[in-house]
This record gives sequence, structure tokens and C-alpha cells, in this order.
Amino acid sequence: MATLWDRELADDVRRAARLDPDARLRLIAQLLAWTDEALPSAARALLEGAARDTVDAALEAVRDAAAGSPPDIESDDVAELEDQLDELADDDDLRDLGQLFVALSDCVGVAAGDVSVEFLRTIMSACYDVIRDCEELPEFPVGTAEQAVLDAERANVRCMAAIEEQKRLVRAADQG
Repeated sequence: MATLWDRELADDVRRAARLDPDARLRLIAQLLAWTDEALPSAARALLEGAARDTVDAALEAVRDAAAGSPPDIESDDVAELEDQLDELADDDDLRDLGQLFVALSDCVGVAAGDVSVEFLRTIMSACYDVIRDCEELPEFPVGTAEQAVLDAERANVRCMAAIEEQKRLVRAADQG
């Protein structure tokens, strides 16, 4: 079943294919930062103390890589940060933020040359998923008509804002 994100961003993902790997990494840094800022207050409240420090360190590492200073992927710092993000992703109390932690873990230490269109698509999808997961969308039983699921997401202001922001960021990156 195609998701709302798949349907709404298919053209923009194709547009992102025209970007060079450096531009894709800069786009990822922007997507992750926007997603972190766009979290609802209840989700942001979960990111206190060590969790906030870990997310901030990961965002900084991705921003640095996008600016041309990627961390040494062989360093203990990168491995430790990835481990911390993986632990956060496994924390049941932070389950709604799991996709953010996974996306950050995937991006920490990534070099621009490794940022394929499929990698960008995966991160974009995860950024949307974390916004969707933080919302109180209804649980649909297996077999629910696809349109009912899509309509629930489309009716959600935060889900639509995430889609529109991703479109805006891709188009801005494509225009250089």
C-alpha cells in the first residue's frame, strides 16, 4: 500500500535525483533540523538531558558533514554516538521518536559521496514518519481501505506541514 508520503512526494524524490551528493547531504541536514524543530511539544519534552544532548550532537555531526567536514567514521566518537542513538530508538518511552533516532544514526558519519537518491528518500520518509508517529492518528485494522488511511493523514495539519516543508526544501535545493 502506498503511503501519503509516497504519493505526495514522488515527484520531489525524482527531482532530488538531479542533485549532486553534496547537495543531497545539505538537504538531509536541513530536513533533520526542521523535523527536530517541528516535533510537537509533548515529543520535544521527551528529549531532555542526555537524549537532547545526543540528538544535538548528531545534528551537529550531520551539519558539519554537509558543510564539508565529515567526522572520521572510524572514530570512537561516531561509534559511541551511533550506539547512543540506537539505545534511544530502542527505548519504549521514546517509541514515537524512533524514526528520528534511526535517521540520525544512519546519517552520523555519512560522507556526501555515500548519499544516494535512495538514501535521501529513506531519510525523507523517516522524517515524515516521526512527525506522523507523534500524532494521535487512529489505528486502522488490517484490511482497512487505503483511502481511509490516506484521508486520516491528509486531515492532520502536522502531517501535511511536514510534506509541504519537504517539498519546499527539495525544490529550493534543486534551484541551487
